[in-house]
Amino acid sequence: MADWSKLPYDLVVSIANQLFDVVDFLSFSAVCRCWRLVYLKKHWISSHHIPWLMLREFTEGDVSVRQFLSLTRFKIYKFPLPEANGCRCWGTSHGWVVTLSQSFAIRLVNPLTRACLDLPHHSMLRSQGHIEVDWFAAIQNAFVLKVRDEFVTMVIYSHNRCLSFAKYGDGTWTVVPFSIPVYLINIVCFKDKILALTMVGTLILVEIEGPDCPRARCIASPPADERGWENMYLVESSENLLLVLRYNHHCTHQFKVYKFDIFKRKWMAAVDLENNVLLVDDYGCTSVSACGSIKPNCIYSAQDNLGFSLVPQLDQKIIVRNIKDNSTDVHGIFHGPNASTSYDCPVWTTLALW
Repeated sequence: MADWSKLPYDLVVSIANQLFDVVDFLSFSAVCRCWRLVYLKKHWISSHHIPWLMLREFTEGDVSVRQFLSLTRFKIYKFPLPEANGCRCWGTSHGWVVTLSQSFAIRLVNPLTRACLDLPHHSMLRSQGHIEVDWFAAIQNAFVLKVRDEFVTMVIYSHNRCLSFAKYGDGTWTVVPFSIPVYLINIVCFKDKILALTMVGTLILVEIEGPDCPRARCIASPPADERGWENMYLVESSENLLLVLRYNHHCTHQFKVYKFDIFKRKWMAAVDLENNVLLVDDYGCTSVSACGSIKPNCIYSAQDNLGFSLVPQLDQKIIVRNIKDNSTDVHGIFHGPNASTSYDCPVWTTLALW
């Protein structure tokens, strides 16, 4: 029998770089300890790790189950996830899902291993003396950022869209002050810099380290002549910072993409994603390399199908928009008969085995 642990390290890394789906990585990591270390050290190209779409919650007996759609196989997998029972969830690109329970506890949950990390309770968030009590609006958005190899969780919360952050082990949330009122909608870590986006498209640098931190300052205005967007996203793609604008035209999502010129501090129209793909949901945007049936220069937008709620089992759909030729494909997602009827936005999340 061949001893796979004897293969040269560089060859094993090359094999890992041919994989895209978490199921393939699971098989790869199970070969032997040496191969598992290659996965853990992440010396392979991380942009090849294609996120899965986390769908609605349902129950089997007394167990809470989440469904995940593998885009590469277009197959739905089911995982018991009682740690996210009845929670609002936000996906991330680092293997964690941010959850907010109905008791307002905030946690990081790994959907595969079910490992949990407790974050400061929502009661530790403060908004100009007002404590938000509406569960669905208590947190507008949540992000897990990797800044200088340290994970930082940032939340946009309350109707005023305030911003706070916490590192693992913190007992409270640290508020980021703003000199003028802003309405934040998105956050990204770009080259170890935390950047936030306001509702009107202003780009803000958020600094959380140093004697005078945290602090925030505006560094760029929105693209000229853009109006009427439904949502905006920041995303790092092949070492470029992109701004993605989503429009709702006749109940169909359309997109415009801009690339940030660091030296001019200006957004430039982008008509080519090269070999990249953007995965969009209501909360955020992720960039990965195209592979297999996943087409380059396309935006895969996960949408709820609320207008088709009377159609049995059809709950959500994925709109595939090619930004070069403006062609559109629609993929319906059919759930099993036990699918929950409660509203829960689908989110893209990159699953981690450990």
